[in-house]
Amino acid sequence: MPPLARTIDSQFLIRVILNEIGVEEREYFDRWLEESDKNKEEFSNLVLLWDKFDNSFVPPAPNTEEQWEKIREKLNSPAPVTKANNFHPVPGMDNSRSIFHSRHQNFILKERKHGSGLTWITRAAALIIISVSLFVLYKNFAPSQKPTEEITLQNMTPALKKYTLITEKGERRTFPLADGTIVYLNADSKLIYPNIFSDDSREVELAGEAYFSVVPDKTRPFKVISGSTITVVTGTEFNIKNRDNRVSVVVAKGSVKTYLKNSSTSVALTGGEMVSFTEKSGFSKTVKVNLSHYLSWRQDRFSFSHTPLQEVMEEIERYYNIQVVFLNDSVMKKRFTGTFNADSLEQIFSVISLTLDVKIDHNGRKVIIN
Repeated sequence: MPPLARTIDSQFLIRVILNEIGVEEREYFDRWLEESDKNKEEFSNLVLLWDKFDNSFVPPAPNTEEQWEKIREKLNSPAPVTKANNFHPVPGMDNSRSIFHSRHQNFILKERKHGSGLTWITRAAALIIISVSLFVLYKNFAPSQKPTEEITLQNMTPALKKYTLITEKGERRTFPLADGTIVYLNADSKLIYPNIFSDDSREVELAGEAYFSVVPDKTRPFKVISGSTITVVTGTEFNIKNRDNRVSVVVAKGSVKTYLKNSSTSVALTGGEMVSFTEKSGFSKTVKVNLSHYLSWRQDRFSFSHTPLQEVMEEIERYYNIQVVFLNDSVMKKRFTGTFNADSLEQIFSVISLTLDVKIDHNGRKVIIN
């Protein structure tokens, strides 16, 4: 099997342009850049676009009401580019960086598996245009600051900020963290991560499912907070699934420890082992598992073993971004065992229908099961 191609999102590339990445991230970026001429060309286009706006002439003060109305129209338009929160410029900071830091925090770019054909460079261009519009307003109307305040801000070390990366149904993301750790975020998941890690710890939060390939660093343990559990490693590869009030940890390589918040009792796991946790039952026994079964989503496959049909369809819903409706509650409890490649939804439905003797009607994004 050929090696998987590295993927980098546009917000990370903007951080490269602004020289806001660490040594490990730089190495990851350099390897991505050398993988193909297409990567080099797209990054060059983004650099040219950024330079064009960064060096552009700032016009006289515009009409604030008109400008804000135009920006609202952009933010509320149906284009699948961004999600926005309130924008809070930081007085005294270098303007272009201040605007981009806020943009990086408030906008989540999404590369859909089953969506529009827009490339990341197109979406990045739209974000730059919006960011520059905000920059013009801030430059003309932000109150002036005392020189002492500006000097203080310039001499400050980078502040720790937390960002949220979200995948919706039908999309997955590959994302490098500040230390070079790579996160593979499954559909319908959320990762909260910092722009930098502290000197003694690396900590992220996960809801949903993700596979982590952690850069070794014994002086800074890597921690994943999932529900009531915390999983700690120093450098390994593992999968965490945090759905429906149940947390499962599967170790692919190396070893990890999982424990409850505010508790010193931990469960140790090594490669090929799994443990689960629920509030009602606590930690399960550590068991050896078939990694190809529990990590099948990483290879665009489904693997089920005596799984209730309701859970089977929930996984299919997430992958294909469809809606499944059961007309009979008893059908939801039927158990299914099987493995599929995720390239043919109709074939999957056909096998399930024949195996469990159920009727599946598929019309567009809606599926009815009886």
